[in-house]
Amino acid sequence: MKTTIKKAKVSLEFQKLDANGIATFADGTVSGLTGNTNLPNPPVALVATMNPQIAALRSTLRQISSGNTSKALTRLEEQQANALMQSLATNGHYVEDTANTLAAGDLSKAEQIIASSGYRLKKKGIAHPRSFEVVESGPGWVHLRVKAVGKRAGYAWRYGITTAKGTLPTTWSKVIFTLETEVVITNLKSATIYGFQEASILPVAHTSKTNIAPTASSKTVTPAATTKAHKATFSDGQEPLQFSDIVYYIVQ
Repeated sequence: MKTTIKKAKVSLEFQKLDANGIATFADGTVSGLTGNTNLPNPPVALVATMNPQIAALRSTLRQISSGNTSKALTRLEEQQANALMQSLATNGHYVEDTANTLAAGDLSKAEQIIASSGYRLKKKGIAHPRSFEVVESGPGWVHLRVKAVGKRAGYAWRYGITTAKGTLPTTWSKVIFTLETEVVITNLKSATIYGFQEASILPVAHTSKTNIAPTASSKTVTPAATTKAHKATFSDGQEPLQFSDIVYYIVQ
């Protein structure tokens, strides 16, 4: 049976810190867990194990900072940092499990217990805010990316020079068509403002009931309108592609 109870999560981001940062973070967890009535029994003992691990790592770091950069000492630093990270991870899992058990589904309470331990809460995932964007740029080139809209989809791209952000380009480039969601455009003018647009093209089902009129979907896509005879249908004088909002960017 799938549980519907929300649980607070402990962040293991300390694993990305350098050796000195790991030692400092470990100090905070020892302080937070010492005398913590909600978390009385961390599996890695604070006095007997954690404090000696922190002290040993700091001793090695002092030797390295004083000029001893031998390979043996560097390896020792790595081994000591890894051992301390393992202890932090073990106690972190204990904190997470115990906090959620005591909170019994009260997410706010579980988060408070975790915060009191010196550990940090895992950040909630945030959806990417844009479906079409400039990824990066260099001298005279730009890398564009759009979120995929489905299987067998195609992507059209166009761009034009403008005098200011928010001002439509007076002339658009020829449309570039790809089956990929990313494109790099080169030979652009440096230090120039460009407006970029994309149009996602998604095939519609080939059935006898297919309507020849394009219809909008939940995303900004251009359905490839066809008849039951599998003939593409376009209306004269109308732009067949549903282009996105313009992304303005100053090319390097």
